[in-house]
Amino acid sequence: MRKVETCLLILALLFSGCVSPIQTTQESKDIRVELKVDTTTIPAGGKLGVTMSIENYAEFAISNITAKVYGPPGWEGDIGVNRTYGKLDPYGTGFEFNWTLRAPSDVTYKKYYKIFGDIRYKGYARKVVTITGVSYDYYKRTKSGSGFSVSESLGGPIEIDIVPSQSQLIAYEADTLPFKFSVIISNKGNGKPCSDYECKNINKVIFNFSRLTQNVKIACEKGPGEINLIKSGRYAHFECSGNLTNVKEVSTQLIGFIVNYTYMETLSSPTITVEPVSFER
Repeated sequence: MRKVETCLLILALLFSGCVSPIQTTQESKDIRVELKVDTTTIPAGGKLGVTMSIENYAEFAISNITAKVYGPPGWEGDIGVNRTYGKLDPYGTGFEFNWTLRAPSDVTYKKYYKIFGDIRYKGYARKVVTITGVSYDYYKRTKSGSGFSVSESLGGPIEIDIVPSQSQLIAYEADTLPFKFSVIISNKGNGKPCSDYECKNINKVIFNFSRLTQNVKIACEKGPGEINLIKSGRYAHFECSGNLTNVKEVSTQLIGFIVNYTYMETLSSPTITVEPVSFER
């Protein structure tokens, strides 16, 4: 549904320690997390094994991975204990983080619980926009095309989409050619982006842009710096504009966009049934 909402938005703009390595293979570019338990029924005071896994199918490395679990009052063990890992390479690598918890020992009737976990990591999204403009004389002679092209997505939960306002870029008189496009930063995952690692600034990212070639000028309504994602952290939308300079015949220029973020997801276990211990006389 969230991907559909993002696509509709674009269309509207167009027309308007305890860590174990695991190896995986997957076609998509998601970063996937999961919380699992080794059993869903235990006796009072019994032990429960909890595993949180993270798998990186994106085309960039994620870093500063931190995970912890927490439970209802009365549970003991590794509650709130952080497990960390420095870096997880792209293209289908993963890790598992493990904890051991102990259920309350004073349960006198069957009770039901859930275990929760948080996991966060640093990631980024990046796009390179190629803008080609031509002089009017060159266009008349060659009928060669002009316009915008955008590099492919690196994957991950945060995406940058570019929506051009012009289909062709032709300099009719001067050698300066203006351009304009929309930038959409969208959260396609199930968690929340943060602009800081401790996630005190939720639903925010750090946005930056730069020209990668000389004969282009660019300015955006937002950035560089921290940007709020509206609609509960789902997306940000703003305009960028600029000029190709020194367009003699053909001018191809590049602009880079990058969004840095910490991403945090909260997970929950299946229902855990804790049964009282019966004593036979």
